[in-house]
Amino acid sequence: MIRKIALLMMALPLLWQSASAADDPHGTANSVECAQCHISHSTLGDILINSTDSLVATLCLSCHSPGGWVPMSKTLSSSQQAIPGTSGTSHSWNVNYNNADAGAGLPQSTALLEHLSADSSITCGTCHDPHSNTNSPFLRLDNSANLLCLDCHDSWATSSAKSYTGSPMSHPTGVALPSGDGWHNPPLDTDGNPQPSDGNTTNDFVLGTGGNVGCTACHGIHYSDSNSGTVDGP
Repeated sequence: MIRKIALLMMALPLLWQSASAADDPHGTANSVECAQCHISHSTLGDILINSTDSLVATLCLSCHSPGGWVPMSKTLSSSQQAIPGTSGTSHSWNVNYNNADAGAGLPQSTALLEHLSADSSITCGTCHDPHSNTNSPFLRLDNSANLLCLDCHDSWATSSAKSYTGSPMSHPTGVALPSGDGWHNPPLDTDGNPQPSDGNTTNDFVLGTGGNVGCTACHGIHYSDSNSGTVDGP
């Protein structure tokens, strides 16, 4: 029995080092400890989160927001901050997944479906996995071909062009941006020259896997002000 306990005590540091490495930057290297996000007793959340209202988003925003919690060595860039729920600025959160106006429905992937909040609302943790950066930036699904976006917004995905009839229609996705007469490839910046000529990378049209047009070619997720003449950011 004593030998088993000794072996367990020897293994614990190794397990902690492994977890810290996998969870970076949510780890000791950046002065972030497990207990700063999780609480073992009397927690309001269903995954032992240290949040005043049991919402994962509240915990996330305690750091990932302007003027958020700062006793950590990592400095958050604008792209690592968020103001969720602010129309035209960042993707909505704490709202029901079902939104016909946004072409959104129930997530198809278990990875997202299992991380809706108790009232079926989307939250930071629906799309982001704080313990794995396999799909940067800490996404639950690989979004290089916009598969994460389309997991909810699949009704807006189309590979054929549609004519505008006065009703909202979908732009083709998953198709290459054409080259030749009548097309700007690369697209033009607000100064009328091929991007990136105006020094503002936040208004660049970003092609996805295989040079295809996807959701994120036109849409930003956090801090997108919908004005191509200004730099996105807080």
